[in-house]
Amino acid sequence: MGTAVLFAFYPVAPAGAATPAPARATAEQPASTPASTAGACQLNSPRGKVQHVVEIIFDNTHFRRDPARDGSTLVPSDLEQMPHLLNFIKNNGVLLSNHHTPLIAHTSDDIITMLTGVYPDRHGVANAANSYQEYNTNGTTGFQSAFTYWTDLSRDHIYNLLSGPMDANHPAGVNAPAPWVAFTRAGCDVGAAGAADMEIENTTTDLTTIFGNNVPASSDPFADFEGVAIHCAPSSKLCSAANGGFPDKLPWEPNADGSAATTDPATGTSTAYEGYNALFGHKFVTQAFRNLGLGSPVLGADGNLLDINGNPMVDDFAGSITPGFPGFSLAPQYSLGYLADMLEAGVPVVYSYIATPHRPLPDNPYGYGFPSDPNDYGPGEAHYVQTLQQYDDAFNKFFTRLAGDGITSANTLFIIGAEEGDHVIAANPTNSGCDGVTTPCVYGSTSGNEVGEVALNFRGLLQAEKGITTSATVTNDSAPDIYLTGNPGPNNPSLRAFERASGTLTVTNPISGATDTIAQAMANDAEFQMLHMLTFDPLRTPSFTIFANPDYFVTGSTACGTSVTPATACVVQQPGFAWNHGDVQPEITTTWMGLVGPGIDQAGVDNTTFSDHTDIRPTLLTLVGLTDDYPHEGRALTEKFTGWARPAAVKKGGTFIKLAEVLKQINAPLGPLAIASLHASTVAMESGSGADDTTYTDIENQLASFTAQRDALVAEILPLLEAAEFNGTPIPEATAASLIEQGQTLLSRVQAYAGGL
Repeated sequence: MGTAVLFAFYPVAPAGAATPAPARATAEQPASTPASTAGACQLNSPRGKVQHVVEIIFDNTHFRRDPARDGSTLVPSDLEQMPHLLNFIKNNGVLLSNHHTPLIAHTSDDIITMLTGVYPDRHGVANAANSYQEYNTNGTTGFQSAFTYWTDLSRDHIYNLLSGPMDANHPAGVNAPAPWVAFTRAGCDVGAAGAADMEIENTTTDLTTIFGNNVPASSDPFADFEGVAIHCAPSSKLCSAANGGFPDKLPWEPNADGSAATTDPATGTSTAYEGYNALFGHKFVTQAFRNLGLGSPVLGADGNLLDINGNPMVDDFAGSITPGFPGFSLAPQYSLGYLADMLEAGVPVVYSYIATPHRPLPDNPYGYGFPSDPNDYGPGEAHYVQTLQQYDDAFNKFFTRLAGDGITSANTLFIIGAEEGDHVIAANPTNSGCDGVTTPCVYGSTSGNEVGEVALNFRGLLQAEKGITTSATVTNDSAPDIYLTGNPGPNNPSLRAFERASGTLTVTNPISGATDTIAQAMANDAEFQMLHMLTFDPLRTPSFTIFANPDYFVTGSTACGTSVTPATACVVQQPGFAWNHGDVQPEITTTWMGLVGPGIDQAGVDNTTFSDHTDIRPTLLTLVGLTDDYPHEGRALTEKFTGWARPAAVKKGGTFIKLAEVLKQINAPLGPLAIASLHASTVAMESGSGADDTTYTDIENQLASFTAQRDALVAEILPLLEAAEFNGTPIPEATAASLIEQGQTLLSRVQAYAGGL
């Protein structure tokens, strides 16, 4: 059977970087016969070339070089130090280095946005530190992780992944449509390893959500059930009950045409998604592969799944090595092993996650990384460089193994990228001029002279500098969400005093000695709507959010609250974590995406085209000829397609790209309109006094007006783009020209308004 695979990746290596000989794709060749007896996967890609999809999501892995404290960039970037991966992308497709996150830029909401093609306001996870608080009836708050299985409820019994409001027919809201559905409806099984919320994420509520009162017996539920899943097509035998398959329940999945469906009370799933099963967990995936009769390199002689190096995958926890899921900080040896194993078992669409290389990998018996290292690495440290060498070796083995199976860029679509960037906090190396590769970088070990973020006792500083003691919960982060006790409205005097004071706090940076203002930008309800951060659940909406100076990890601690020297007493550099994200700065929110496969131009590095995570899903589905049962908020990057792969309706007019570019300018959270509005929001929240808050009110009202105008334009633009991408409907030239002019006019007005504040 001929197979085709599409590759997609994120940030690109700097031009001129020294790299080994190009890793080029081989000519199209027959793939090995899938071992699975799954029903035929009916992808409808241009010319029928794409028959597999491989999507790999890195955690905090960088295309651009991370600067030292003095601004020098002598240490090669992460991708430069993984030449087998970097050259594969550059030489066989396109690497988009002007790619962006949503806000807030954290793993959970980033990945869900990548998987679905909608911003956090339409999938429910919009807040800091991969978690959010939820207001209780008494005005206090409680913690909720953003990492749950797709259909799990939050602590207030609302869907964690939420795409519609609560009402009489939807007491828990509307569960966000699942990303595997477009494929399983087309007869394609979909595998995932560590890809946020596509598999079991905890051994408490997730287990009962999926299994009800029939949770399978297990001596190690984490190793057996978490982190790995295969969602199967109705005709697939891979997810049969004999193999450990359970019903794949999606209570509110729409009909294929996007119309609303209902929940079948007898089955607990949508009437539009009945008859589907899934394998949940390493245990049942392994059991199914054994029943297929697979051997090496998928299963070892003992019947356990093997990683890309041929070692059994194990959970090494507290010294107890158990065959099973190794944990969500997945080393590439494990992650790529899962992908290769699933592909060779006949699963044609696969997703996986890979842990960041700048942090020691978890315990394992195989020498992957340096688990005994206690802290994050600084750029160029010896173990950081050696870890990246292991990553590169794993990708070399992965591409070689797939090529042996006939899975290459001639027949497969690969999507590979990083969910967000980072701001590194470290003093200059003690050995100036080090580059990490030939001369390892060495850092000091005392506060102000080491690798590590600057911890800030926010509530203590607020009390000591401004006399504010209002009760609040602070989500510890470099972009902290602030929840004032009692859930006051945006015009509440206590909240306004809290916001004004927060915007003017200063401390002495223990690394540089400079006086730093903590808040770089601030947003509340009005700006949340502009930034796509306001979800359908008001109880998870913070009072406001601070986008802080990225050197600082802001905590809710009240320590130092009575200090007479708070500018120094409330901050300290501490080892441990050293790479901050969540914030709005470009090094955090600008990342990379690579596309390789049939229909993708071999364009190398593209530093110009603006894209963000919502564009991945429509780009992917356009290339494989499938549709979702909901509209996206991104657009297909058709200018990166080879001519024959571009939808006919896109080619018929010259306005699709221009209209799509205007969409991103006015609608993307990191687009120019949103950045201008965030400045206006910050000015508003820092303005006024208890006696006169007119400036705040005026700006907030203007932001609400701008958002309404933006939303009205987007409501006209997006259906036109989607119809051209998926339905073959050309965009009328006059209509496009009018919308482009309106979008540009609105952008100019918002920028002029913000610039005048």
